[in-house]
Amino acid sequence: MKELDENNFDSFVKENKIAVVDFWAPWCMPCLALEPVIKEIDKKMPEVAFGKLNVDENVELAKKYGIMSIPTIIIFVNGMEVDRIIGIASEEEIVDRISSYKGNFFP
Repeated sequence: MKELDENNFDSFVKENKIAVVDFWAPWCMPCLALEPVIKEIDKKMPEVAFGKLNVDENVELAKKYGIMSIPTIIIFVNGMEVDRIIGIASEEEIVDRISSYKGNFFP
């Protein structure tokens, strides 16, 4: 999972067919609980790019994407936001949401 900031965020979401970004903060207990789930999904879905963005260190990006609650996971396809999951979610739910877009790009 790639650490994202204002310098590499745009290229990350644009250069990957499917990019999943976890907006989080180190003081957020649900964010910390979700991290190992996302790392596990990252291992299972190597064709999808996973990144995480610390909202405390990247306030402008958090504002740009209207992040009001964390954790928030945004799924990007070809650089465009197509879905978001707000709050803690199960591995199954996250995989299902990503997979609904994956079929268009990967066998």
